Amino acid sequence: MRPTFHLVPAESWAARDPDAPYSAPSLAAEGFVHCTDGPTAMVATVNRHYRDDPRAFLVLTVDLDATGSPWRFDDEAQHYPHVYGPIAPAAVLRAIPIPRAPDGTFLPFEPASTAAGAIPEGVSVERIFIVEATYGPDAEALRPLYRAEHLARIARLIAAGRMIEAGGYLDFSESLLLVRAASEEEALDLVRNDVYVGVGVWMPEFRARPFGRVVLDAEARSSG
Repeated sequence: MRPTFHLVPAESWAARDPDAPYSAPSLAAEGFVHCTDGPTAMVATVNRHYRDDPRAFLVLTVDLDATGSPWRFDDEAQHYPHVYGPIAPAAVLRAIPIPRAPDGTFLPFEPASTAAGAIPEGVSVERIFIVEATYGPDAEALRPLYRAEHLARIARLIAAGRMIEAGGYLDFSESLLLVRAASEEEALDLVRNDVYVGVGVWMPEFRARPFGRVVLDAEARSSG
């Protein structure tokens, strides 16, 4: 499970077809549904954009792993997931009113952190892919010729946020790459385009598995 939050006007939520996937207006206007990680960041986001809107609002807790649509972070800090498609009804875990002060300021809401198995505040589980690449029979001899080009590309991908970690076992058996991607195929394509594939350092067959990576949000990291 990979929870995040989404704001919706209460009247819009009540008028929806509960059996149909949910599509926020931003999906048609911008191509994705806005979400925010963490209750503290969610309140700040809502006050930034909707403080002067007098309507009643609900906060949806959404399981990104169950939306049925691809999603990704488009912000460098990776606090705001964007869901590129409608959200399946089963992915909406909870819908609660967000409280407001008399002047319209949105107030902190109580996340479902006390429920059994819930993820505590300050911690997120990021869905990524681990790609396993097997070294070819001549990898030890070939690698020095292409290692600089390979590492330069890996560095660019890490800087761009597409890759989290990459490295190889020192016995030249396998490499492991931790990749941010919307799907298994996207993760595999990212690795297939590496120079190591074309020259035989890596075998052309790869394995990719979804992986739940535990991360601390920025606020938790600064206080720890």
